[in-house]
Amino acid sequence: MPASTAPIPVFSEYGKVEMADCARVRQLGRAPNAQFVRRRKDGRLMRIMLHQYGDDFAMRSHHGNPQKDVTTAETDFNPPHVWTFKKHR
Repeated sequence: MPASTAPIPVFSEYGKVEMADCARVRQLGRAPNAQFVRRRKDGRLMRIMLHQYGDDFAMRSHHGNPQKDVTTAETDFNPPHVWTFKKHR
């Protein structure tokens, strides 16, 4: 298979996403979060790296969910280590 038609691996920070053909490489070339990694000696495209763009969904912002519906709080009716539903007011 010639080098110009070989599929190019596409990676994100979590690992390999896909093997891109020529049409997909052109499409990713217009993406603002795509970085093309080329070999130094001949400039051949080796891989495409996709970086986060826009939403910072992977950043941790809260330590726990204040709106969760269950709790392990011990009350007169709830023995230790038994889950119960919260009362929403």
